[in-house]
Amino acid sequence: MINQLASPSVCVIDDEEKDYVHIGHALNELFVSFIWLSGAVDQLPRRPFNRVQLVFLDLHLTSSLGKDAASYTANVFTKVVSADTAPVVVVIWSKYADDKVAQAGVPPEDQETESELFKRTLFEAEPKFKNRLIFLEMDKPKKDRPADWSDRLQEEIKAALGTQSAIGLLWTWDGLVKDANASLMASLTDLAEETAGGADTELTDDHLKEVLQRLSKAQGESDLSEATAPGHLVAVLSQLLMDQLEHTGGPQALAAHGAWLNATPTGKTKASVSSKMNGFLLTAGCPAGAIPYLPGTVYAANDIQSFLSVFGSDREHLEKTFCNITRSATDSAQMDEWYGAVRPVLLEISPVCDVAQNKRRNAHLVGGLVVPAAKAKTIKTGGDAWAVLPPGKATLAIRWPLGGFAADEIKLVFHHSLRVTLNASAERQWFSPWFRLRELPTTAIRNPHMSHGSRVGYVSVE
Repeated sequence: MINQLASPSVCVIDDEEKDYVHIGHALNELFVSFIWLSGAVDQLPRRPFNRVQLVFLDLHLTSSLGKDAASYTANVFTKVVSADTAPVVVVIWSKYADDKVAQAGVPPEDQETESELFKRTLFEAEPKFKNRLIFLEMDKPKKDRPADWSDRLQEEIKAALGTQSAIGLLWTWDGLVKDANASLMASLTDLAEETAGGADTELTDDHLKEVLQRLSKAQGESDLSEATAPGHLVAVLSQLLMDQLEHTGGPQALAAHGAWLNATPTGKTKASVSSKMNGFLLTAGCPAGAIPYLPGTVYAANDIQSFLSVFGSDREHLEKTFCNITRSATDSAQMDEWYGAVRPVLLEISPVCDVAQNKRRNAHLVGGLVVPAAKAKTIKTGGDAWAVLPPGKATLAIRWPLGGFAADEIKLVFHHSLRVTLNASAERQWFSPWFRLRELPTTAIRNPHMSHGSRVGYVSVE
């Protein structure tokens, strides 16, 4: 159980205790919790830490210098920091960081410093780190350490990190999430106090256990089982955590960053950046082991004939439904090109609550197409029958999971005439999960689809 707490956010990696003790005192006096590692092989964690945010790193963890030292330190770093963690601020704190590394045949002015050599060696060992680490440097004198070194280090740490505005905002947000989670656990404890019989009764782990059991049951209802209970608890705790975040004063905590957030980005806006942001905001990955037909899941159809037949449709109907190009003797080649560029998909739009409580017997899906951005102008739109994501000229950046489709920037278009109900317990072989739309865009498609299906038609009498 104690292993659950083994996730430091600040690490000091230094083999010399006489150096470590001073930066340790400085961090302690700043009330920053941290872990110290000497770099010795027997002291390294069994797996890299995946929540590290800040590392103070000495470049020489053995008696060697140059390439050997860089290789050893890079190896230690990869054992301490997960390459999937980002962003991580690495403060190089070394006596020899700016010393040149002599290399035969290389002019002195072109020789790497110890710091540059370490970075290159680290990136060669793990290329993912190149776009995940932010390097800073702090001076470490080779001798004549001041008596008040710990006090000076506090100021140097503040100065080194003080220029990192975006990092400061993200760390503030991280603190808000932790504060919100602490408030959530306090609220759960208050409920446990009631379960225990009031403030006069000593709280035990069993009282907290009963609260969590009741929450799981309230969320899962008839679907509650040993297998489903953890998922139901995650659902209710996630919502409770969101409630806490909305009331913890986030805007006030981030107010100091308002000026630069409001400023216009200095870099030129690229269409690819906007597409990737749309993908980031509107989509999510499919969770491993998820139930079939999870609401919001977009399925890639790998068999076009099965896709058409399940809707009682054919190629001509698909063209008339989605494409504004009219097939004729003169433009059939253009139509064939369009048909070869698009790909069929399905979207699961069953109500979330029915799925969560295991009340659904059938899955409700709506059919559509993936259209490359280059073909976006050929999409037929108008009225309430079409749902296009993202709207307007925006595109999504997401890679097609099957072969034969080179475009990464796409638009999704669904048509409410293509709807089908399938047995929710039966998996299909001709389509497979691709990604999930988040709940808001899924709802934006589900609601008009339901209203379109329930509209009333009247006979017009002239």
